[in-house]
Amino acid sequence: MQLTSIPFLIYFLPILLIIYYAASFSAMLQNGVLFVFCLLFYSWGDPQSIMLLIACILLSSVASYLIKRMEGQMKKTMLYIGVAVNLFILFATRYLGNFLELLGPSLGVELHYSVHEPMGMLVYILHAISYLVDVYRGKADVDSPFNVGIYIAFFPFLYHGPLICYRDIQPQLRQRKFDYRLLALGACRLIVGLAKLVILSDRFAGVASNIFNLSTIDAGEYSVPILLSWLGIGTFTLQIYFEFSGYADMAIGVAMLLGYRIGENFNAPYSATSIREFWRRWEIGLVQWSQKYINSLFSETRSETEDTNVFQIFTFALMGFWHGTSYTFLMWGVFNGIIVLAESIIDYPSKIPTKFLKHLYTMFIVCVGLVLFRAGDIYQASRYYLDLFGLNNNGFFSEIAVRMIRENWIYYIMGILFCTPIARNMNSRMFKNQNGALNQIMTVAYPLGMCILLLICLCLIVVGSYFPSL
Repeated sequence: MQLTSIPFLIYFLPILLIIYYAASFSAMLQNGVLFVFCLLFYSWGDPQSIMLLIACILLSSVASYLIKRMEGQMKKTMLYIGVAVNLFILFATRYLGNFLELLGPSLGVELHYSVHEPMGMLVYILHAISYLVDVYRGKADVDSPFNVGIYIAFFPFLYHGPLICYRDIQPQLRQRKFDYRLLALGACRLIVGLAKLVILSDRFAGVASNIFNLSTIDAGEYSVPILLSWLGIGTFTLQIYFEFSGYADMAIGVAMLLGYRIGENFNAPYSATSIREFWRRWEIGLVQWSQKYINSLFSETRSETEDTNVFQIFTFALMGFWHGTSYTFLMWGVFNGIIVLAESIIDYPSKIPTKFLKHLYTMFIVCVGLVLFRAGDIYQASRYYLDLFGLNNNGFFSEIAVRMIRENWIYYIMGILFCTPIARNMNSRMFKNQNGALNQIMTVAYPLGMCILLLICLCLIVVGSYFPSL
């Protein structure tokens, strides 16, 4: 079941909220209801993997209990066992097939391994590891299997996160208060995320795919003009932002509807003036998770004289693998790690005089890197790079690009506008003066606008389900 599907929006979520708040007299009963619905959501989307999810929850619960009771080296050994088992399950189901395909040619044999990858496995495995490490470090208490299960299998986060640390969510698992304001904010956040996905991301995805498909290995030898190539990667840059931030907004919105306050996952990353700043604004949950668990573990085990540069690139490589199993994602992560490292070495911000040029540089690097993210293989990436920089005898002007811009100009304007802080700042200004006339108008107009936006999104979803080629 997708968060953008009619069954979720019309049936699953409303029924959950009705039963959930009907049980508001008991926090334990509410948690039980939420846990059952988390399992129901997962079994609906991936019924053959539900037992693996339950096993992960039970393993984490038992391992945390043993970690809490043990001391010294035994305590650390138990943590290593719990983490290792989770990582083994993740590697065997998500990465082993790609690893064997790469290893086969060096051994002179063909190695094939195919296994069904459970839905949301990466998110719930990393959440399980977070729980075990927080218990080991004394930053979280051992909790009931119901609470652990909600944290690991919290259904809004299964697709794209955001990743959250157990230490940050545990107090809310035990106690929450009904808040009308939080409920209203959650509903608006959910609708905004849905609009990002259905209205903008889906539109940009169609344009970007049409352009990138011209560079696939089975495509004819067509040299994509420079203008069309940059339009393709620019469109994909908008698509990926609205896809990721849209899912994050929907997840945060659903969490608010259930009484949880979750931190932001995106903070206008395309307004950054360096790649280092970009990664402080992009997928904040993933970056913070890496800092709290991967980076801190490395700092505990290395000596003071050891260089951290290689490990920094290694961390970015792992963040690349977070997004996909292809080695192009690995290359994308390493590319970003090298750029961040280079910026710190040459003291980048002082080298460029104006903020506009810094922003231009940042978006150039982001777009160039995202070619690796979008390309299906090295062939497509290399061919696309040749087209981008006019090294393929491809010329500059493209009538196709002009036509695509003419047909989608309104979406490009909205995309550029809403990926900056402009919309957020306008929103805060409208409601800044509680007694002002504009505030009184927006008190009525804003909910009405959200209802209209929701209706538009539902219509687009229904039309898309009947006419998938649109």
